[in-house]
Amino acid sequence: MTRPVPPLDGSVRVWPGFADFHYAANPRGTCAQFFREDTGGIVRVTFEEFARASHRVAHALRADKCLKSGDVVALIALCDTLMYMALMVGMTRAGLIPFPISPRNSPVGIHSMLSKTGCRHLITTQSFLQPLIDACKVEFTTQCYEVTINEIPSFTEVFPLLGKETSSDPFEPFVLGDWNPDWDDPILYLHSSGSTGSPRAIAQTHRTALLWCSLPCVAEGRSYSRNIIWGSMMAPTFHALGVYTHLYSTFVTGFANALFSPQYPAPPIMPTPQNTLEAIKKSGANTAIVVPAFLEACAWVHSREAVDFLAQLEICAFGGGPLSSKVGNTLVEHGVKLNTLYGATEFGTLSSFFDVIPDSVIPGVIPKSPMDWSWVRFSDRLKLRWADQGNGTYELQIMTHDLHRPSVQNLPDLSGYATVGRLDDVLVLASGEKTVPLPMEGHILHNPLVQGALIFGTAREQVGVLVEPKPGYTLDPKDDKAVVEFRNRIWPTVEEANKDAPAFSRIFKEMILVTNPTKPMTRAAKGTVQRNKTLSLYASEINSLYDVVNSSMYGERTDLPSSWTPPVLLAWLQNQAQDIHSTDVKLGPTDDLFHRGFDSLSATFLRNRILGALRSSNHPNARRALAGVTQNMIYAYPTLEQLSQAVAALLMQQAPDDAAVMSPAESIEALVQRYSRNFPKPSILASLAVEGTVVLLTGSTGSLGSYILAELLGDERVRVVYALNRPSKDQSAPVRQKAAFRDKGLPLALLMSEKLVFIDGDASKPNLDIEADIYSKIHSSVTHIIHNAWKVDFNLALSSFETNIRATRGLIDFALTSKYGAQVKLVFVSSITVAQSWDYSNGSFPEDVLQDASYAVGGGYGEGKYVAERVPASETGLKCTTVRIGQICGGVPDGAWASTDWFPILVKSSITLQCLPDSSEDVSWIPMPAATQVMLDVSLAEEIQPIAINAVHPRPAKWRNIMKAISKALGESCGVLPLVPFKEWVQKLERCAGHNTTADDLNRIPALRILPFFQQVASRRAVIGEQGDVAEFTTDKCRAISASLDQLQVLDDGDAEMWVRYWRSKAFI
Repeated sequence: MTRPVPPLDGSVRVWPGFADFHYAANPRGTCAQFFREDTGGIVRVTFEEFARASHRVAHALRADKCLKSGDVVALIALCDTLMYMALMVGMTRAGLIPFPISPRNSPVGIHSMLSKTGCRHLITTQSFLQPLIDACKVEFTTQCYEVTINEIPSFTEVFPLLGKETSSDPFEPFVLGDWNPDWDDPILYLHSSGSTGSPRAIAQTHRTALLWCSLPCVAEGRSYSRNIIWGSMMAPTFHALGVYTHLYSTFVTGFANALFSPQYPAPPIMPTPQNTLEAIKKSGANTAIVVPAFLEACAWVHSREAVDFLAQLEICAFGGGPLSSKVGNTLVEHGVKLNTLYGATEFGTLSSFFDVIPDSVIPGVIPKSPMDWSWVRFSDRLKLRWADQGNGTYELQIMTHDLHRPSVQNLPDLSGYATVGRLDDVLVLASGEKTVPLPMEGHILHNPLVQGALIFGTAREQVGVLVEPKPGYTLDPKDDKAVVEFRNRIWPTVEEANKDAPAFSRIFKEMILVTNPTKPMTRAAKGTVQRNKTLSLYASEINSLYDVVNSSMYGERTDLPSSWTPPVLLAWLQNQAQDIHSTDVKLGPTDDLFHRGFDSLSATFLRNRILGALRSSNHPNARRALAGVTQNMIYAYPTLEQLSQAVAALLMQQAPDDAAVMSPAESIEALVQRYSRNFPKPSILASLAVEGTVVLLTGSTGSLGSYILAELLGDERVRVVYALNRPSKDQSAPVRQKAAFRDKGLPLALLMSEKLVFIDGDASKPNLDIEADIYSKIHSSVTHIIHNAWKVDFNLALSSFETNIRATRGLIDFALTSKYGAQVKLVFVSSITVAQSWDYSNGSFPEDVLQDASYAVGGGYGEGKYVAERVPASETGLKCTTVRIGQICGGVPDGAWASTDWFPILVKSSITLQCLPDSSEDVSWIPMPAATQVMLDVSLAEEIQPIAINAVHPRPAKWRNIMKAISKALGESCGVLPLVPFKEWVQKLERCAGHNTTADDLNRIPALRILPFFQQVASRRAVIGEQGDVAEFTTDKCRAISASLDQLQVLDDGDAEMWVRYWRSKAFI
């Protein structure tokens, strides 16, 4: 027998018309059903009985002569779902516009929504909501907003013969007078959940509602061959999900709704995972439509019986938020046909419901793999536009057209709606990196001790997580011992979440904040945590946590080493470092921590733990040893073995034992010798004809690398560019490259060039760590190598740059063994920091590779660059040129200068310090366009080039003039910034780096993060030009090669204005 369904062509009005259609065509069909505990059986409400109930609602409401057709009537009620359904349809039948509102909203929010929709009438259940209604009355009076408040009809008035009514029972239909609303008039209002802020009213028109009935989520069910009973009892009808599942789904498909049993006159059943699962079982439902919180609940996922039951259902669907991939995959692996409902109040439910059933035969439905449960396929009825955001994401824009209309239209150019996910679903850190918290929160919620988890960190250096323990595990957050114990118990789950997260999104144990049981997380009606409200509730605690963590007074409570001897300290430090690192990678005693994945945050937390241990120790020298745990300590001793010896020496009131350690110059020379042995012989000695220039460019996604890549792609002499970049699990190289081009204003169209080939690899590993066939292709075609990739971190010691040095040697071996062998030209991007200890009484630094390593002693960055210069300068037979580039500054057209560079950091910090550093020396900064052109001129020149050239500005500018120009460009908004001696400026900086440095301090004074760098500048130990002091470098050879460099004009006020304008455009200053 064919199941009658209403036409969706507009000939039948939504809701009352649908109810009347089923009343006439399918009166004995089941509209809703539920299990009655008192009788032990299922009660079925027919379409006939439900339609009559809606007529009774209309009679009851229009008995109030104050109501007239077209009035908006708010519905704030705690009543059974069956009653709520009848109220919604009955209000519409009565010519009213229902506005269902969650009773979890505040009186202020309710008033706001009523006033914005012109709503002056409210029906409610005052006996259950008296405090809220009384508060609303006060708010309405305060705002001078008159609202008539009445009680909803009684359940027995609407359903006098529950489950037993037939056509022979007395019934008086409601007949509405002359009321014919336009298709674009509102049929109801819904409101957003409020999980991102204050809820807002959203109108649904008669046309919108009709078009939404044709969306695949419900319309596909009209052709489904097997009987469906919707298990949607947990969804509140005042929510868009509830409207879909309780009303649209039933009316459009003719399938029954399984509900909780009515409890009138008692309050309705409040859904929990347990009672929802039980109701699905007993009511005869063969689908489950729930929110993720229910599936995440451990009672479901950890109960094999519950999972086995879910596997028997036709479909188990969730909506309202994302589901943890671990939970979803576990359910699917046990046979659950899991599906995602993707939708919003603003545009309806766009996803399919039935495409997860492999054997369903529904026209237009393409079944998907069970493991694709989290993916959504959109219907052909939709008109979609994907707007590239330039960072690997695409904004889904839902366009208005004849077959679908969003309820909210916010596109500037066309009618339609756009959202890139919820704004609070992306945290933008102080570094500019973006963290998506939901997947990590899902992992943490999987822990049986956790009821709620919210990741925070907007505009901070690192993220943290606010955790709400489940009942039975709550604690006093002021009890440090209890907090540490709770952190340790959930730590394995957090570590698991960290494994799938990018490095900058890792959660450190110190950043776990536990909620106070007297301040539970606030939740929306659908069960999801209201992020903004909860974070606002805990703003003080979160700020305090960051202040403590960023203070050098901080030390995580942890087990102390049993003694302070090097062997015991080594074992203790291994445990601490491993705990902080939060990966499966084991840290050995001689491993360089920074090679194994440590970053500045990891180093900070390890240092904090050392400080904490010293403060808690009874050792007589512990307090005095604190001063020796400098900000740079982990960088200075990057292996755990070195660090244990250094800490032990502090307790013995000694300097670290350097007697057996080589001098800095000896360490540099040892690395030069290590990487200059056993070069392979060139594969050819005679010249081969070259079939066009094929360039291997490393580090193309960096700042200089992006400009070099753009020039290579636009150069007709270049046939192919292989862009070799180390792989990242966060974003692919093409995505990173596109973001870099967009940020720097480079033509994105160049990235579509057929000559560009991206390669994920690592030159420090054999065969570039790429697949054999790709390696063979590159190996047999490359004619030029531009080695630009290098870690930029002025805090690191020389040993931490060994991977970069090894990569340089790897590229030399690659070239020598390639098809073109010694014909390959290798251009290495070096730095003038190789001259950190140059004695300027000897004159300008020459354009040559000097053999005396003592001239390079200083920071590890410059020392490493020096080693890399020396290696290819050995007797390799290659045509090698080292290009020492000075400080690169922003150039035309927009002055782009990365805010992570030391000089922009200096400028921003100076605004807070209210002064700029002064110096009588010169600077030889080179604008980016000129630096890029030098690289092209050297790389693509046909004649043999010098072994080294110095690419610095040939016409230095006075530092003092640059500072005056910066002050002028900043303008009055930053105050008048006087110039003070550079040393005095650094002393001001040092005073801000006290024991109580806060996260806000680091944001306003980012120079604190690289304080040792500026201390070097002030003491004139660093390279003179690149770091803001005098620079004297011979440039004759470079000027002869590159006209762009030779013709550079002195930096002036116009350059400073460009830089400041660019930094302001990026909201940096």
